[in-house]
Amino acid sequence: MINCLIVNIEATEENIPVEPAKEQSSEMFEEPTEAFSIENKLTTITARAKVIEAGQVIEHNIENIKEVTQEVKVIITGGEYKGEEFATNYVLSYDIEGKIVGYKLSDGNNVIVQITEDESGNITAIVIDVVRSGYITFMFILFLGSIILIGGKKGLKAVLALLITFLAIYFILIKLIFQGYSAIWSSVGTATLITISTLVIIGGINKKVLTAGIGTLGGVISAGIIASIFSYLAKMSGACEEAIQLSINMTTINFNFRELLFSGIIIASLGACMDVGMSIASSLDELKSKMSEIHWKELFKSGMNIGKDIIGTMSNTLILVYVGSSITLILLFMACNMSIIDILNKETLVEEILSAIASSMGVVFTVPITAFTYSLLNRDKTIYNSKPANKINGKRTLKL
Repeated sequence: MINCLIVNIEATEENIPVEPAKEQSSEMFEEPTEAFSIENKLTTITARAKVIEAGQVIEHNIENIKEVTQEVKVIITGGEYKGEEFATNYVLSYDIEGKIVGYKLSDGNNVIVQITEDESGNITAIVIDVVRSGYITFMFILFLGSIILIGGKKGLKAVLALLITFLAIYFILIKLIFQGYSAIWSSVGTATLITISTLVIIGGINKKVLTAGIGTLGGVISAGIIASIFSYLAKMSGACEEAIQLSINMTTINFNFRELLFSGIIIASLGACMDVGMSIASSLDELKSKMSEIHWKELFKSGMNIGKDIIGTMSNTLILVYVGSSITLILLFMACNMSIIDILNKETLVEEILSAIASSMGVVFTVPITAFTYSLLNRDKTIYNSKPANKINGKRTLKL
């Protein structure tokens, strides 16, 4: 609309004589003002609705653009238009050639509708998306129920720790970054809080938990430092295509995407590093309880040997997670006849590779940090007393 007005203004300028200047300026501004006043009278809102009649799928070809739509009838389920019915179309195609087509709607599906009302009171509705939050909520409840059903009391503790993690990420990490605080310090602080709360809930307060916490934070911070160094050397901006598109609409908020890259790697590597740290600390704690006379150097060697077995599988897990999330992007780049070198130079993909490698290196560094910390804290041979060793008449009794 605005572009059309500008074109009309320019055409008016060319056709109107130079004299008189006052008449020209009045004609130049009258028409756009009227158009903008009409535009401002349009009211657009979004509301939830339910499909009450799912029609057939139709293909349209408009100027070499293929569009696949479905005729549907919906009833608004909330807001000022609640109870009203609209016959509209749902666009199934995601691209101009109709290669990517979404699932068609069925009766009873919940959708999001964009409702527009003009100055004359004419109302139009367009289905813009499907409501998916309910399915995500059900899946999350099923996930928590599975943990409690199989894990029992420990599973219940795991669920509590998981809920604290979600709350910390949303109400601390995301809120602080959104309010303009440093993403680096916000992520480090949130990671520390999550680590302490999770390990204390699951393992209590003891040297084993302290060791696992130190090893976890050491590995996570190592991953962040490595990512920061190589993102600087590789001239990474941290702004992927999605971030660039979304930042266009931001007028009052300006995020530091380089810090966000660091923050994302910190949070992504936290779970794996915590898993490795707790596994090694628990193994060494069990070993120390069975062999109280073991030397701290032997404890360190045992921890390293245990960690070597964990490193292979855990690093594989992280790499596969990131590759799985990028496989669609890789295939699309290959479909554009891009060489592997060109693909590896794309910043969007390099971010995933950098995150995968940095997170895996965080896991690797968690092993020696945890093993050394535990052996150092338990270097005293008498730190554990398995059972009273004094015997009177062949019977075990308490130490005095």
